[in-house]
Amino acid sequence: MSTKKFNENTILVEKIKDFRSSSIKRKFKYEIMQLDKPVSFWIKEDRLLKKKGKEFAIILRTKGCSWALGDFGGCSMCGYIQDSTIEKIDQTHIINQFNYALKEKINDITSDEEDFIVKIYNSGSFFDDDEISEDVRKHIFMKIASVPKIKEVVIESRVDYITNEKLKKMMSILKNKYVEVAIGLETVNDYIRNKYINKGLKFKDFLDAINLCKKNDVGIRAYLLFKPPFLNEQTAIEDCAISIQKLAELKINTISINPLNIHKNSLVEYLFYQNRYRPPWFYSLFKCLLKACKNNDILSSVRIISSPSGAGTKRGIHNCLKRDCNEFMIKALKEFVLTQNINSLIKNDLNFSCDCLLKYQLQKNFI
Repeated sequence: MSTKKFNENTILVEKIKDFRSSSIKRKFKYEIMQLDKPVSFWIKEDRLLKKKGKEFAIILRTKGCSWALGDFGGCSMCGYIQDSTIEKIDQTHIINQFNYALKEKINDITSDEEDFIVKIYNSGSFFDDDEISEDVRKHIFMKIASVPKIKEVVIESRVDYITNEKLKKMMSILKNKYVEVAIGLETVNDYIRNKYINKGLKFKDFLDAINLCKKNDVGIRAYLLFKPPFLNEQTAIEDCAISIQKLAELKINTISINPLNIHKNSLVEYLFYQNRYRPPWFYSLFKCLLKACKNNDILSSVRIISSPSGAGTKRGIHNCLKRDCNEFMIKALKEFVLTQNINSLIKNDLNFSCDCLLKYQLQKNFI
């Protein structure tokens, strides 16, 4: 990415780099035993392409995202660099991390009645050879291929690292699985993505990645960020709804909507402490989904999912801080994701009432 493209973004970039630098300085060096275990792993309910199922998710600890460690400091809302090693990590450790998680959960997977989707996160790009080597990718793919209960696979990458050769090698091993490459598009709006989020990605490059994946029979999962910094609630609704509709037109396989939650040592946390940013309201997310999906057949052609981090807390998507209010919303959102039935949200919109709704309606154009 050339410096010229970011001349107008200098102040934002320098601020992000300051927070990133501060975060890195606070990090401690991991012990060998820690490097042989993933950041986290779990099993929970999830939506497969055509039915309910289970997800087996693993967060690998790698050196971290090249964009976050590079000259432009990374994305304005992201603090995942804190889970990384920063320094180059021996690839054997990454193999050990994956093997450890799989060994811990393999009995649960094989004995479960449900089919599984495995999601591999590494807080960077799975196809970045400097983060995860070709040999490690091959090892992970072969392990996954050997488990019949795993029907779907999701890995993440910036478009910079997605190549025809890497996709072909992946599919030669995972030929009997449905595979998606997840890309953090965040919004179809180039200005919001690069001026407010500092993503370093143009929409035309995303389109090139789509074509490359389709050529290799690989699915595309697009991440959308709900309520990026510097947007109010109403603008966030419009931006995300437009993005959903545009991606559906492009026949994206899965849209994952990520309501922004406040990461430590990020620019957004700085804005949050200055009362210049509030995480989104559930009301806004539901309005967005209803606006995008209610009167068309989007849900018959694309899977829309959302599993918000920090939901119901001050740092995550929330309405008021009443427990009942947020739990009702979380339950309705989960039902929508698992069933892909927009009526889950329509029913919620009609039947739920909380005192905070009036406050939201008065403030949504200003916060």
